[in-house]
Amino acid sequence: MGQGRTLQEVLTGILTHEGAILERRESDCLEFVAPSSLCEILGIPEHGILSFSGQSRCEGAIGASYESEFFMAVEKIFAGKGRLARVVYPSHFPNIEKLSKWVTEKLIFSNAVFRLKSVEHQGILFLFIFFKYTALSDEKREGVFPLLVNGRNLSVQPVDDQWADLWTDMKEPDPAPGAINEEMLRPLRAAFSAASQVVKGELTPFIKGLEKRLNRDVKRVFEYYEALKLEAEKAFQKKAFSMRASFEREEEPSPPQEESRQKLTEKLDAIEGERKWKIQDLISQYAMKVTVEPVCLIQIETHSPIFWIEMKRRLSTRLFPVTYNPLLKRIDPLPCEACFYPRGGYSLCDEKLHILCSSCLQKCPHCHKEYCPICQKNGCPKCANRIT
Repeated sequence: MGQGRTLQEVLTGILTHEGAILERRESDCLEFVAPSSLCEILGIPEHGILSFSGQSRCEGAIGASYESEFFMAVEKIFAGKGRLARVVYPSHFPNIEKLSKWVTEKLIFSNAVFRLKSVEHQGILFLFIFFKYTALSDEKREGVFPLLVNGRNLSVQPVDDQWADLWTDMKEPDPAPGAINEEMLRPLRAAFSAASQVVKGELTPFIKGLEKRLNRDVKRVFEYYEALKLEAEKAFQKKAFSMRASFEREEEPSPPQEESRQKLTEKLDAIEGERKWKIQDLISQYAMKVTVEPVCLIQIETHSPIFWIEMKRRLSTRLFPVTYNPLLKRIDPLPCEACFYPRGGYSLCDEKLHILCSSCLQKCPHCHKEYCPICQKNGCPKCANRIT
């Protein structure tokens, strides 16, 4: 997703924009002089030091880490600002003949064919959305990433570090943007679906680390309580041997063996119950809660060539718009209409010719029939097997 800016760099830019003067004191400290209006919003003095480290060497510094009250207060600066914007991007039409050839030669369906029907120039709306994710477990992970959504065919793609170059030719529209309307709901749903897949990929190393630590700790707990059970059994055997020896010497009568074995069973059950409780406590400790939310949304109005293709699967056909992206200067990839973050090749479903990536085309584990998760939300239509 590209190299992001540090928290210190981001806050420096924000505070400078709001009229503050900042000077670096140490590698993790910034001395500031701020206007009274900004101080009132953030609850800070007009002069002070910000620390971005938990163990700062700057005496009397105000904590400015992600968990600090100062960082939480920074959001107040943007109250009612920057959540929704609308811009116009002047499109320069590319070579249609060259793009048409690309569409007919490069688009591939594993189980269907298509042909190019027509090309039109139409207005199109793109949504440029910044998402923030937070993952909480025994550790914390968070990040911000942008997605570009094609409002016409719901193609979604990450923009990485290219987004900074998009604003050179942007212009403000007339009138100003209003609230989110029906036109934006479908692209927003597609963006949220894709964002969940992006976050899942970003957190994969973190999740693997959690699983490794969980397995390590569960193994330790298991071995500890196995050792307790073994000690209890050895103590029982030692006591039983001692009793048999005493009985053989007729020094004292042998106590009932059944009573001793019952006590051992109860002790072993108690140890096993405590072990299960400890393991469940570990699982709860390492459980991860993930939240994904949009930070801001920019609507981009532009014009683009639209290549209408007629897809054919068996006896059914469907028209679908393939679009040229004037922002990224390339054809937008086809969407997966199930996850909107395609992984692998494309296929069409049998019922309504939905476009599916190879990761979303479901296969029944019983009859091995492929089916569309959009058309068949309850599972395989052949054997009525319910997916979980």
